[in-house]
Amino acid sequence: MESHFERVLAADAAPKHAAASPPSVPAAKRFRASAAAISALVDSAEAQEGDELDARALKSMANSLQKRIRRNALAREKHADDPQKFLESELALDAEIARWKQLAAKPELFAAMTELQVPRALLGLLGHANLDIRLAVLSLLAELTDVDDAAESLEPAARLATHLVDEKLLPLLVANAYELAAVDEKQQAEEEAAGVYHSLQILENLADLQPPVCAQVAEHTAILPFLLQQVGPERAFSENKLYASEILSILLQAGKESREKFVAWRGQQRPKEEKRKEKEKKKQDEKVDLMDELLQALAPYRKRDPSTEEEEELVGNLVNALCSVLLVPEAQKQFRRLEGLELLLRFTKDRQRFVFSGALRVMDHALMGNARNCERLIEIGGLRSVFSVFMGRHGKYKSASSTKASKASDRAKEEENAVSLVTSMCAWVDEKAPADGYDRLHAKFVENDMEKVDRLVDLFAKYHERVGRSSEDDDEDEDEDSRYLRRLDAGLFVLERIAFVVAHLCRFSMKLKAYVMIKFHERSIESNSLTTILREQLYLLEAEDKDGDEAKRENVDEGREAQKAQLRALLATLEAEEVPREDGAEQSYNLVKDEPKTENYDEFPQLRTLPPLFLFNILHEVEANGLMNGKPLYNI
Repeated sequence: MESHFERVLAADAAPKHAAASPPSVPAAKRFRASAAAISALVDSAEAQEGDELDARALKSMANSLQKRIRRNALAREKHADDPQKFLESELALDAEIARWKQLAAKPELFAAMTELQVPRALLGLLGHANLDIRLAVLSLLAELTDVDDAAESLEPAARLATHLVDEKLLPLLVANAYELAAVDEKQQAEEEAAGVYHSLQILENLADLQPPVCAQVAEHTAILPFLLQQVGPERAFSENKLYASEILSILLQAGKESREKFVAWRGQQRPKEEKRKEKEKKKQDEKVDLMDELLQALAPYRKRDPSTEEEEELVGNLVNALCSVLLVPEAQKQFRRLEGLELLLRFTKDRQRFVFSGALRVMDHALMGNARNCERLIEIGGLRSVFSVFMGRHGKYKSASSTKASKASDRAKEEENAVSLVTSMCAWVDEKAPADGYDRLHAKFVENDMEKVDRLVDLFAKYHERVGRSSEDDDEDEDEDSRYLRRLDAGLFVLERIAFVVAHLCRFSMKLKAYVMIKFHERSIESNSLTTILREQLYLLEAEDKDGDEAKRENVDEGREAQKAQLRALLATLEAEEVPREDGAEQSYNLVKDEPKTENYDEFPQLRTLPPLFLFNILHEVEANGLMNGKPLYNI
């Protein structure tokens, strides 16, 4: 509290008409109030804190708070030119605010506090001229909204959160956060830093208690530019920088409204609340581009690793935020425009870097449903990095907290991202792709003696077996949703994408299909497994559309419709070439559609001893000698 008066009283020669608000230059020494006066006020507050709180005591406290607020306002108005004369009323008000912290342990009294209009009085103090009063209010609100998970505490706390939002807490909170953060970081006092921290804490608490707050604060305040300002690369690592990254991640993961607002900020004027130093005035006139600021916050980690576990958490939060916002198609365009894909390739060049795994995940989100991003990745040489991870060359970063289990989990995630990346490119890159992208992509599968196809079949067998084992645990009393969730946990999502790529290759090239079927037979995989998996995936997509309400059906996702169309095309190709035998026996792969072959390895056991590539070359000779009636086995 005294720090405020130190700033106010610093200019001894100030004219009589000078404003009573604190000057910008702090004094070298703090003004000290009477030790006896401060001690008496603190003792009085502590004595009352020990009293049992009930509705009657709460009413008395509310009256006392209102009285302190009025007395301080009158003293400030009467002695505007002499801060020393309203010092005592300011200290009394600060002590009165501190008394209310004991209410945090009594959530059952929140309703009574609301009826007494205490929240409105507290929010009014967020515009107080004394910064220390505002800091005290922020600290109090942080404690009142931070309750345990017990049901009897959550319900009244949620109602309090709703009331605070209705009383316009959010814009007041963001405006104060901007002002507190405007101090030069090197000179920033602990009080201001604590105020920013409490502001972020209140936001997190409100988001936990009332999730719709995330959309409200993103849409109706300038919180997103503030958070990007806090995580900027020019700022040294701090608790507030970490906390800002966490809040940014929470807001962007909360719903599409926050993500769309993030994208919509591009091109707007910088927030009026944002105050910059003189040398940064030019930047003040620049337009907002939050995607650019987010990429700049991540960019330094292409050359260095986080120095602590807390900084690792910071990078993880930024990656989560970027992945979330890339769910918006317009954000994917902004990402490409800002050369985000090029930045990701630089991240993946060094497997020893911490950011390697996160870069793969961001790349996966950047390519989802976006044909142009898929083409761009191929244009800039991204196939090598993607297929390197696809072949099992994972990141090698060793964290101090790494365990065998965490490393295995990281490798599994990288494998899943690599499969998803390959799936996106197979789905969205067509023959018209620039820079021969279509041919370059499919050439990857046949290079080095088909090693990519071998890996693909190995992954299919691995996840097919894992999902099959999970189905064996099905209980008759278990509902279909529970069974489906267990299969997802076992890797159904990855299996579906692997099946899509395998089916795509079978449709793309008869030669590749022949090779895949041979490998399937070696691994004892049923040839109709692909059809079964793809048909189930298509069924679920169509069922979700039917179950959706009318409004959702009118706004069908174009990417979702394209996905269903691709699945139907793949199924049509696979099922058209399945010619059932009259005796019901399983038929071997049919090289010539018009002449089904029923021969198999059991009838020709000598074929078992031949390596797959030798059999593959036999198929090539069949084509070369015109035994396919002029139909090529492959078109590479």
